[in-house]
Order: sequence, then C-alpha cells, then structure tokens
Amino acid sequence: MPANTPSPDQVTGTPGARPSPGPRWQRTFAGDAGQIGVLRQWLASLLPPCPARDDVTYVASELGTNAVRHTASGQGGSFEVEVTCYGPLVRVAVADGGAPGGPRLIDDPQGESGRGLLVVRSLAVRTGQRGDHRGRLIWADIPWDTAVAGPVSPDSREAAIGDGLASLASRFSGVQAWFGRSTLQWWALAGGELVSAPSAQELCGLLDHLLGAPSAPMSQGGGRARADAPGRGARGLGR
Repeated sequence: MPANTPSPDQVTGTPGARPSPGPRWQRTFAGDAGQIGVLRQWLASLLPPCPARDDVTYVASELGTNAVRHTASGQGGSFEVEVTCYGPLVRVAVADGGAPGGPRLIDDPQGESGRGLLVVRSLAVRTGQRGDHRGRLIWADIPWDTAVAGPVSPDSREAAIGDGLASLASRFSGVQAWFGRSTLQWWALAGGELVSAPSAQELCGLLDHLLGAPSAPMSQGGGRARADAPGRGARGLGR
C-alpha cells in the first residue's frame, strides 16, 4: 500500500467480532483508465462466477476508476487493490496516491457525479476511508453467500485454470496452451502462430478458427502477440 495509507486491517469497521481473514490477494495497477479492464479480469481469475463476484467487481471497478480520475494515481501514479475474504464477506480495499478531498457519497441519483459511489454504498454492508493528500485507502465489505457461491479459497483460480487446460487438451491434442498469470490471458501456439484470448472458451473458438481456416482473419477478442512465451512452465502451465 502507498506510504501513509493504512492497510485494511488497520481500519475499524462496525463494533463486534469479525471473522478471521482468509485468502488475500493484492495487485498494483498503473493509474490509467485502461487498467480497469485488467482489474476486472484479475478478479474474474480469483473468484468463482456468481452474483456476488459481480458485486465485488463493480465495487472494485468503481473505486479504481475514482482513484484514476480524482487522485494523484491518475497523474502518472498507480493504485493498489487488495481483496480479502472474511467468511461471509469479501473486502475490497483500494489505495490511491491521495487527493485534497475524499470522494463523497451523494443522495441525488440524478446528479452529474457520484452515482457510482452511491451504488457502492448500496452493495456494501459497510464502507470506510482514511488518508489525505499523501495517500488514501477506501474499502468496502461485500456480502458473500457461501451457500450459493461456495467459500473462496486460494485454489479457486487454480481449479478454473485446470478446467480450462483440460478442455483445451481434449479438443486440441498436440497444441501447447497455457494461462499467463502475468497477463491474465490464455495463450496457445498452433500452426506457427502465438495467439491469445481472455478466456479458455474464447481461445478454443480462436483455435477452431485458426486450425480450420489458417488464412482467414482472426476473430475479435483474441490476437497474436509476444507475451508469456512458451517454455515458462510445463505444457499448459506457463506462469
């Protein structure tokens, strides 16, 4: 977290016992609006698909956007996102580069700005913020229904990656495919082409197209690139 900005564990929530923290992930993003999409992909790789994940993603995206638009993070800086599981809650904390004034929750849904933070307040069971122009931390606790979505565990992403690799291996024998953990993209080397896609399912479609009609244009959503080159791990397990 940036200097002079407290960590989530230093922020006091409502009185009473709080569940012990479970899995925790943290990542730094460049203070650029284009990074909000990368943030969403990162969360999708961490949490199992369910309505609660959509809520967590919305909150994180809104707080990240606020950091880019209204703080020093968006002036050549960066912001950090930390996701911590507390049993029936998932805490999203965003640390930014600081601003003279903090974000304000408004009561007018028809206002020109602030509506996103109003939605954040409606989705969270509690929110808070600390800091100043030197750096701030804004956090929100989002309900996580373990009966519906199941508990979040460190193995959630690995299980999803394993399922994707198994699907690719069963459909494209002999094609080297892997998940790039630094890029949060799926990659494959087929027919002399290095191709990528945001999900294993989309990569399957891309490979169907590429291997079935090598001269046809690439479909939108994937592309040729040089990143996370093959050989960074075992077959299908590049890191």
